[in-house]
Amino acid sequence: MERNNHDTQTILLLRTSDACYSIMNLFIDELAKALRSCHQPVEILDITKGNQPLEHFINRPFRAVIGIQTNLINFFCGKKYLILLDHPITIYDNFKYDSKDCYVLTHDRNYLSFIQHYYKNLAGCFYFPPAGTFPPESHMPECCLPQKQYGITFFGTYRNYREPLSTIRSYPRPYRMFSARLIYFMRRKPDFPAEKVLEEVLRYYSLSLSNHGFLEMFVAMKPVFDCIMFYYREKIVGMLLNAGIEIHVYGDSWKKSPFSEHPCLIRHPAMVPADTLRIMQQSKISLNIMSWHKDGMTERILNAMLCQSAVLSDRSTRLEEEFIDGEDILLFDLSRLDSLPERILALLSDDERLHQISLNGYRKVIQNHLWIHRAKQLLTIL
Repeated sequence: MERNNHDTQTILLLRTSDACYSIMNLFIDELAKALRSCHQPVEILDITKGNQPLEHFINRPFRAVIGIQTNLINFFCGKKYLILLDHPITIYDNFKYDSKDCYVLTHDRNYLSFIQHYYKNLAGCFYFPPAGTFPPESHMPECCLPQKQYGITFFGTYRNYREPLSTIRSYPRPYRMFSARLIYFMRRKPDFPAEKVLEEVLRYYSLSLSNHGFLEMFVAMKPVFDCIMFYYREKIVGMLLNAGIEIHVYGDSWKKSPFSEHPCLIRHPAMVPADTLRIMQQSKISLNIMSWHKDGMTERILNAMLCQSAVLSDRSTRLEEEFIDGEDILLFDLSRLDSLPERILALLSDDERLHQISLNGYRKVIQNHLWIHRAKQLLTIL
């Protein structure tokens, strides 16, 4: 009986994946610390270690079970909250059937609307962006201009857009034509979310689909969306390199890029999260390229700001609401990239301005986007 009373007040957090250099486990650890600081009892089940049997947890009546992009959350009873960091189409197969005790927490308000419209078998969805994490060392002083070791750093991986393109070429002819039109529309309207572009192409061909048919088409067109995302990532990095701007990148994926031997591409080994924060501290500019999140905010942006690095990112509606271009963030349009190299060259030669931008971003994250803010928000949701 005592155990049940304890469980109904306790939140169970799931550490389930070492993928992406354990960034999802870092989220869980930071959220756990923040919840405990709010006097919320927390337990952590670490699947990655294999020393905590799942069966000891699955039948306990926790207040809530929270995981990040994991199928394991379905094994637990009671209210479950899945934190989603990608487009909701990535969890389509997991939630085709009734999941009335499962909620989704998403970092993009377009995804919130998508889930509310198409995933009616879920209990609900809430906007819940990640928060920023401080670097391991003591915070940098605000009173002086720090000396930074790096100009621009970028922690995104390289993906070759030609690979999903080869998949598209293997489609039957009607699907190839549809895919070509989709690529054309996405390049013309790179500020549109993927589902809105898909809707436009369906209208172009005078096609009407049920909700189920739309989701199935979205799944079939996933290589197209991947192709465009990877295309812009390569294009942006290539433009900056060809303008003579050094970019420091991390991980083996960049060995496969077409500019792997470019003298301005400085390749480094992959980094664990704590090390990426240290690198951000030493970076004048931290480059972020969204994975087509058109109304969202990511942890990489907030982490860089807490490291007092000026963030350079493509626009999203949410970023434009939270920050001011040129004051506490540097934003660019995917449809107007030609002027980007000149702007960055000017900024890299103006350390005082970059310092002020990074300091303004730091102060704003301190006020609104720490894990303690997210823990308090989560407790109002549960």
